[in-house]
Amino acid sequence: MSNRVIIVGLFSDPGKSPVTQGYELARVLKANGYKVLTVSRYYNKLLRLIDIVWQLIIKKEQYDTAIVQFYSGNSFIWQYAAAHIVNLLGKKLIFTIHGGGVPARIKRFPRRYLTLLKKADKITCPSPYIADVLHRYMVPCLVIENIIPLSQYRFVPKESFRPTILWMRAFSDIYNPEMAIRAIAIVKQVYPDTKMYMAGPDLGSLASALMLINELAVDNNIELVGFADKEKKQQLAETCDIYVSTNRIDNSPVTFTEMWALGLPIISTNVGGVPYMIQDGVNGMLVNSNDHEALAEKIVSIIKDATQSKQMVRQAFSDVGKYDEKVVLKKWQSLLADL
Repeated sequence: MSNRVIIVGLFSDPGKSPVTQGYELARVLKANGYKVLTVSRYYNKLLRLIDIVWQLIIKKEQYDTAIVQFYSGNSFIWQYAAAHIVNLLGKKLIFTIHGGGVPARIKRFPRRYLTLLKKADKITCPSPYIADVLHRYMVPCLVIENIIPLSQYRFVPKESFRPTILWMRAFSDIYNPEMAIRAIAIVKQVYPDTKMYMAGPDLGSLASALMLINELAVDNNIELVGFADKEKKQQLAETCDIYVSTNRIDNSPVTFTEMWALGLPIISTNVGGVPYMIQDGVNGMLVNSNDHEALAEKIVSIIKDATQSKQMVRQAFSDVGKYDEKVVLKKWQSLLADL
């Protein structure tokens, strides 16, 4: 059994940035007897690359298996470097695919990505969405869900649903905050007291979001609350009655499982792996990407039909059980034992 692992990904301060799945996996494995190293704590891309290469080499006697978190975009460079070093050292390699943009990258650069992926002894992903994509390229992939410590979340049942909405990701074009803002301007016409809390750091789109808020005259209906840690998420979930996601690209968002655990109904764009998690009208609601009018309509429908909304929340809470750390741990234990 391989019980000495190094997890390669982003391990920045969880109090200042979202907790990554690499961080959660390291926590759970350590708590269950595994010897776990992690790299890297650097957010700067060059420093992260150097740190990953250095740590994999100098600590080669301290691990048997490397679990490399796999994303799209510039992450390819350090993923490539990590895979080659691990292979050269004769260690076992697991890629865990999280990036919702990976399918598009494989389609655009098939040789580059498939050659890299095939260097792994095992590949995991948190959603059947990625597994289905890889299956088309004859690349086997094991579905191991994202981890959520359910015991740390307080489920708060709601008897009615007010026009208080939570949007939480980051101010970036990929997360399309402007779609949510435009939807609120429409909902405001039905419910003048509509309130939306927007949580997340600025990754380049905050200025344009603020301009749109002013242009649509929803200054009093939208409050920006910055980065939300676990405690702040709980507070926002108790304050708000509906969660909306406007992403243009997604895979298997941990935010959804958090909202299910906290008791908020979800309305999301139907991109990437989202339809694999959410069944429209069953455990959440779906709209087309960038369709702010449909989003507004769904918000209003949740408020008007509390009976259906409560049923969706109950079903979502039932579904979230498979993401609990105790359930997901067993899958990781089985995989590592096989290696």
